[in-house]
Amino acid sequence: MRKVAFYVVLVLLITAACSAASSGGSSQTSSPSLTPSTSAPTQNPEASWPPVTGSDPSYRLGAFYYPWYFNKEVDGRWVHWDQGGYQPPLDIGSDFYPVLGAYSVSDPAVLAQHFAWLRQAGVGVIISSWWGQGDATDRALPLMFDIADHYGIKIGFHIEPYGGRTAERLVDDIHYIYAKYGDHPAFFWTTETSLYSKDDRRKGLFFIWASVLPSDSSPYVSPEYWQETMDALHNEDPGAIILTDENGPTWITGGHFDGSYNYGVLDTDQVGYKWALKLPKGAWYVPGINPGFSARRVGLPISVDTPREDGAKYADRWESMFAVGIEPTLVMITSFNEWHEGTQIEPAAANMKTSNGSAYQDYGKLSPEGYLELTREWFDKFLAHEW
Repeated sequence: MRKVAFYVVLVLLITAACSAASSGGSSQTSSPSLTPSTSAPTQNPEASWPPVTGSDPSYRLGAFYYPWYFNKEVDGRWVHWDQGGYQPPLDIGSDFYPVLGAYSVSDPAVLAQHFAWLRQAGVGVIISSWWGQGDATDRALPLMFDIADHYGIKIGFHIEPYGGRTAERLVDDIHYIYAKYGDHPAFFWTTETSLYSKDDRRKGLFFIWASVLPSDSSPYVSPEYWQETMDALHNEDPGAIILTDENGPTWITGGHFDGSYNYGVLDTDQVGYKWALKLPKGAWYVPGINPGFSARRVGLPISVDTPREDGAKYADRWESMFAVGIEPTLVMITSFNEWHEGTQIEPAAANMKTSNGSAYQDYGKLSPEGYLELTREWFDKFLAHEW
């Protein structure tokens, strides 16, 4: 049952991603004129940013992050907020509305607030959606790295199924990422080991979304399709920790991935996190914890809805993860800001309405920052838990 549900969601999400790419999210279609700013203003921009406060965030808590939001004021046109044919800034392709409005990730003040919120929640590493070399999600990274470092947060990569992605191309992508970003202090390096990375060389962290579909137009592949590439990357210096979104053990033993992650759990998912029980010893287990799922305004079916229930659904995901009894290597929050699918913990505006008077969803009895607070509380329980 879980496999059926997973593939339904996989196809739906890839369809949504490809639709979004046609609006500028993919390197194959984005406008060359859309070039996010790569540096903050020169006159002490930090003075207006939220202060760096509280304890250091933990690198055992991550969040999926989407740097694909751009707006007309900063970038000259709307990207992603207009998914589904909506007219921003009041009408956007999301069932929720951000406290920051239809923002641009080119705006240093927006990124500063994002990373301050991530730090508040305890998140020490973001896994940034990446759609290929030179894509808008790639060009947004220099500014992101600088501001992430200011707040003590590191950055890893979610390699999406962009047009032309192949196993061989992945090697070139990782070499490119290391060359361009690897020397930045906010780049996430680890010396942790896995079943196929057994020494203490430094390694970057990469999540592969849609492992069964290497690109947006390729046929399905078996785990073995990736094996030679994984072996090559593991033998290099620096090495790499590479995780598959497929949860069957053969994707570890056949594909030689370092571990497995699930993006999140829907109400229709009967397996939850039990797939961790079948992972080979030494594989990374990375559960995705989501507060809900809602994507009606971008056209996904009601059947994938997972209502938030004032934080109760978020609690259920955490408790289900604890109940499996397997200690995760890393816990991922799904997500910080995937507004299209309604999985975000980023603060959402209360009582916001569209231009025709329809109400956006909000966080109910929770405050706009409620999921940041809940994330910190649940992660503290995670750190104290005896496995």
